[in-house]
Amino acid sequence: MPENRVLMLLEAGDWGEDQKRIEGLKEWKQYPQLLEAYRTLNQEALYKSRVHGSGHIHRVLLFAALIGWQEGLGEEDLRQYFQMASYHDVGRTFDGFDIYHGARSALRLEALTGQTGERLKEMQAAVSAHSRPDRDMETLVRSYEPLDLDHALEMTRLLKDADNLDRVRLGDLKVRFLRHDSARDLAEFARRLFRLDQEMKKRLLR
Repeated sequence: MPENRVLMLLEAGDWGEDQKRIEGLKEWKQYPQLLEAYRTLNQEALYKSRVHGSGHIHRVLLFAALIGWQEGLGEEDLRQYFQMASYHDVGRTFDGFDIYHGARSALRLEALTGQTGERLKEMQAAVSAHSRPDRDMETLVRSYEPLDLDHALEMTRLLKDADNLDRVRLGDLKVRFLRHDSARDLAEFARRLFRLDQEMKKRLLR
């Protein structure tokens, strides 16, 4: 099982200029939900890849927590957010450009998360839409017929932002396309997190 380097950093890492941010996150009353998301993550279900594999998922979960904290998400929305972040790429079959991997991932969410009903619909809609352009978002989300369209669209935007922040690993994060101020505020943090993560990876390989 791959090491969760992000969790190792949260437990004992030196975050430098981001130390205050991380300390604030740890004082957040919902922080234990992030730890639970890491502990219960089905690592075997994740796509095996250096690009879209476990390292990517571990970082996206941290971005989701930081965005959720700033956006004031409650317990149920956070559980939904963390589950989407955990399994949004399980439908991948290769690392390249593939706008349909979200739809394939969505098909596996019920089995992986145990969610049902409206929560499952929203999660499937968001995961399906995360790999499609924003111009397709509303049409695709509507196709899942959620009762609360506005909430489903917001959960989709939140997932896209957490996922997009980790585009720093590809060198093509475009901050202007992020959808929330809370995500735009994390752009430099995302770059520093990726560097910390890679440094930790090198230390573990020694």
